[in-house]
Amino acid sequence: MKPMLLIWLTYRGVSDFIATREQVARWAEQVPELDVVFAETQEEFIRNLSKATYAMTFTFSEAWLPLTYRMKWMATPAAGRELLGARIPDRIRLTHGTFHGELMAETAVGMLLAVRRGLLPGTGLCGADDAWPIHTPGRRAIAGSRAVVLGYGHIGKAIGAKLSALGVHVDGVTHANLADLDTLLAQADALFLALPANPDTDNIIDARRLALLPRHAVLCNLGRGNAVDEAALCAALEAGALHAAFLDVFKEEPYPENGPLRRAPRCFLLPHASAFAPDYLDRAFAEWLTTYRRDFAQ
Repeated sequence: MKPMLLIWLTYRGVSDFIATREQVARWAEQVPELDVVFAETQEEFIRNLSKATYAMTFTFSEAWLPLTYRMKWMATPAAGRELLGARIPDRIRLTHGTFHGELMAETAVGMLLAVRRGLLPGTGLCGADDAWPIHTPGRRAIAGSRAVVLGYGHIGKAIGAKLSALGVHVDGVTHANLADLDTLLAQADALFLALPANPDTDNIIDARRLALLPRHAVLCNLGRGNAVDEAALCAALEAGALHAAFLDVFKEEPYPENGPLRRAPRCFLLPHASAFAPDYLDRAFAEWLTTYRRDFAQ
């Protein structure tokens, strides 16, 4: 009997995160030695768990663990450790996606270019009722500027590489050099956050650290919303103490319709979309396949 790869991939109602039958059929052609089962519903996923050797899923419940006695490896495309929803026992290998960096880095660079080159409302772009702009606040060259990337893991390093290719001097910050953060912020033209959600990162960018940034600086958060003191960020933007902010993540998601960040000047909000791409799940499977062939295939 062939080992089973059980696939149930659907998340947040986002089409890029929902596997299709045709997509899974293409993946199955690459592993003919496996019985690839596509679960379109949670019920189908649970029904097949007791037969599965491998699983790909965004979410999992600890109540289902007794059904995983054949399971060797569970893979989730998500990068965030908090998203799976269950503590997986050591007898099952658990992996998270590490492919997001390239996609998120493109978003990060787009954020910086958009504001520095005046491609957004309030930064020089002509709207239907706007006067022809003579001055474009915040417009600066990218090359030769400095950026701090706080959270220099897979995603942070990918962001750093894209920025470096544009001539930006990048300072990556991890636990190892966190003591240097305050000094680096005072020199930064842009701050990019690519941090996970945990108690150590709660409000790591607070009012004090926001005040260290130059007034022309741009803050871009692509990690998790817990890292930024949102009230302090609003105050900094309203006071002109920070030029602009791009936020892809928030303490509460979806961000409330009456939330103050929606009204803050030069604050641009994305719906946790920095990794959206039509081939998102194809990238996830390609990464899964590399690991499978290296570590599990006979």
